Amino acid sequence: MDLDAGEVIAQTKQVNDLNSLEDRQSSFTNKFKLPKTANNVRALDHMTLTGNASNVPYKKNQCTLYNDLGECFINNGYTVITDSGDYYEAVVYDGIVDLFKTIENDSLANLSLENIEHIKNITSVINSWNQDLPYRYILADYNGQYTYLKGNNPNHTPIIFIDYLVPSINVAWLWDKIFKKYGFEYSGSIFESDDFKNLWLTYPKGSENTSEILFKSTPEKWHWKKRYNAEWKTYSASYYQPEINELEVNWSENDDPERIRYLKAPQSGMYRLNISGNLGEINTAVDLVVCKNADAHGEFLAYDAIPIPEFYVAQQNIQPFTDFSTSKTFRLEEGETVCLVFRNANNKFRFWNTPLLSVTFTQLEIGQTNFTDVLSDFSIKDFLKEIIYRFGLVLYKDKNENKYEFITLTEQLTTPKSVDWSKKFARKLNEKYIYGSYAQQNWFRYKYNSEGATHNDHYIRVSNENLNESKDSIKSKIYSPESYTSPLNGLTNIYKFWEKEVVEATEENEATVSYKSLDKRFYLMRSKQVINTTRVWSMALAENTFTSKYYKETFERLSFFDIINTYYTPLKNILEKALIVNAEMFLNDTDITNFDFKKLYYIDALSGYFLVNKINNYIPGKLTKCELVRVNYSPPQTNFVLGPIVRTPSLTINNVVRLTPTTYHVGYYTNFPTRFDVLHQYSPDGVNWKTGRITVTPQQQDVLTTSVKATHFRLLYNSTKTYSNIFKLD
Repeated sequence: MDLDAGEVIAQTKQVNDLNSLEDRQSSFTNKFKLPKTANNVRALDHMTLTGNASNVPYKKNQCTLYNDLGECFINNGYTVITDSGDYYEAVVYDGIVDLFKTIENDSLANLSLENIEHIKNITSVINSWNQDLPYRYILADYNGQYTYLKGNNPNHTPIIFIDYLVPSINVAWLWDKIFKKYGFEYSGSIFESDDFKNLWLTYPKGSENTSEILFKSTPEKWHWKKRYNAEWKTYSASYYQPEINELEVNWSENDDPERIRYLKAPQSGMYRLNISGNLGEINTAVDLVVCKNADAHGEFLAYDAIPIPEFYVAQQNIQPFTDFSTSKTFRLEEGETVCLVFRNANNKFRFWNTPLLSVTFTQLEIGQTNFTDVLSDFSIKDFLKEIIYRFGLVLYKDKNENKYEFITLTEQLTTPKSVDWSKKFARKLNEKYIYGSYAQQNWFRYKYNSEGATHNDHYIRVSNENLNESKDSIKSKIYSPESYTSPLNGLTNIYKFWEKEVVEATEENEATVSYKSLDKRFYLMRSKQVINTTRVWSMALAENTFTSKYYKETFERLSFFDIINTYYTPLKNILEKALIVNAEMFLNDTDITNFDFKKLYYIDALSGYFLVNKINNYIPGKLTKCELVRVNYSPPQTNFVLGPIVRTPSLTINNVVRLTPTTYHVGYYTNFPTRFDVLHQYSPDGVNWKTGRITVTPQQQDVLTTSVKATHFRLLYNSTKTYSNIFKLD
C-alpha cells in the first residue's frame, strides 16, 4: 500500500493487560491515512468509487506490517478500512484478537459432535467407563431418583442406577477440537496436567430413562375360543381382551377383526415386550415368535400359511410344563403393531390346557444425548474464557504461524526468562499505586440454583483502602454444586438437574415424588476411578449387568477459593503493594519486532524486575512510553556453597473450607512427616482457643469438628510446641 511521505504508524504493543481480569487484549496500530492513489484504490477493490461493490469495509482484511528495512512488526494480522473523504483510514490488529474474532459468532454446537451422540443404556454407560471416550457418565447426585444403593450387608454388591445419571464431555477433548477446527495450534504445560485433562463439562439438562406400561395381562385371564374343539393350528395372543385366539382355516377379511389381536405403538420410539409363563400340557415343544405389522392379514396364522411376518424369535423350544421368561427392547414407528405366534417345525401342535402367560407391553422414554443441540447455548468464546480464567492463563501468539502458547501466571511471574533493559531506560514519568480496575475484594463468582448462594465464590484481596470495596471480576457461566452434600458412596456433591416435587400423603393416597427436568445448567467436575464389582441397572429399561469399575465425581480444586490460591497467588503478590511505573524508554524497530511479553525486564535505575504491561504509541526515533509493573522476583543464585542446614519444624495452613457450620476441611503443609503429633486448634474470635476433633475418611482428609462456629484456625506441633500461622476464614 502507498503511504504519504512522513506518514507515521504508531504502534501499541500489548498481550494480556493485567489492568483487568475480564479481558484479553491484542496489539494494534493507531489510525493512519492511506492516500487514494490508483494503486491503493485497486488494492481495496475500488472502495468509495461510484458504483463499486467492494467488500473491504465489511470484513477483516489480512495484513502484514513492515518497516522500511523489511523488519516485520505484524505478520498475518488484519486491518479495518474506513473512508475519511480525501483519504482511506486504517487500523491494523495483531495477536489474540485473531483467535477470538474467528470464533466470536460460533457455539460449541459448531464442532461436529454427531459422533458422540448416543442413547443412554447399560452399554453406553459402561463403555464410557471402560473405553477412552470423549464423554463419561460420572456417579453423582443429580437430584433425581437415587443413583446408588450400597445395602446394609457388607457382602452385598452395590448397585448403580443409570436412569438419572447425566453424561459429561471432556474439556480437553473439546479444547483440542476447537483449535483443530479453526486451524490454530496450542501449547503449554497446563495441558499436560491432570487438572486440565480430568475436567468434565456436564450435559446441560436432565435426560432420564422412563417407562409407561401400555398393556399388562394376568395369567388367570388367558383363554382361547373353542377350547374343546381346538384344531391343529398356530395361535396368537390378543391385545384388547387377553386370550389365545384361534383362527379357523377359512378365516377371511370379512370376519370380526377382533378375532386377531395386536399391540400397537401410539408413537414412534422404543418399546419393551416382556413375556413369561407356562404352556402346561402340550404335545410337542414350540417356539414363541413375535410378528410385526401382521394386522392387515390373518391367513398366516393358519397351518398352511407361510411365511409368517416374523419380527424376532422370543423363545425357542418351550417344553411342556416348563416356566419361561423373555424380554426384548426394540423400536416401532407410530402405528406399527406386534403380535405373538406359537409354532413348531411342522406347524402342528396342541394345547391341552389353557397356557398361563403374562404379557407386558411398555413404551420407553430413553435418554437421548444430543450434544449438538444442547451445546448451541454455549459460545466457543465463553468456553475458552472459562478455561483461561480457571487456570490463570496468559496467551501469546506466534508472529509467523497460527500457534498460541498458554502459560500460567505462576510460570510468567515466578520462573521467567529475564532481560536487562537498564541501558534503554530514559526517565521515570510517574508512579501509581492503584492498579487498573481492581477493588479491595475482586470476586470470582459461579452461577447458583439458589438466590443469594455464594459458597464456592472467593476473591483476590488487595490491601489498599483507596480502592472501591468490592467488585465482581469474573462472573462464570458455570453453575456451582449445592452447598450441602449427599451420602452416596461417601459424600458427593449435588449437581441439580431435576427439581423434586413432593405431593403430601392424604387419607386416600400415599405421598408421591415427581421429578421435573431442569435445563441450561452447565457444571464442571472431575472424576475419580473406583475399582469395585458393581451391578449396573436401568429400572426403566429392565436391564442390568456387572462392571468392575466406574467413576464418581469430585469437585477438588474447582472452588474459586482453590483456584485463586492455586493459580493466582503471584498476581495477588503483585497487587498487594502494587507499583506501576510509567517510564520513557529508548526503543528501536528491532526492540519492537522481537519484543517478548513473556520475559521480565530488569532496570537498574528502578532497582527491580518489571513486567512490561503495555508499550504505548511506538514511533521510530522517539522516546516510547511504557507501563511497567513491579514484580517481586529474585533470579536463582549460582556458584555458591550451601552450608549445613538445621531444619526447624514449620506448619502452614493454606486454606480452610467450611463444610457445615461446625465442620471444616483444613488444608496445610509441613516440612516434616505429618504422622507426628499435630493438633488442630480453632477459635471464634482469635483469642480463645480450643483443640478440635479430627476425622480422617477416604472421602475427605482432615475434617475438623468444632463445638462452635469458628473463624480462626491454627496447628500445634506438640513435640516442639511449634505453632502454625493463624488462618482467618472470611
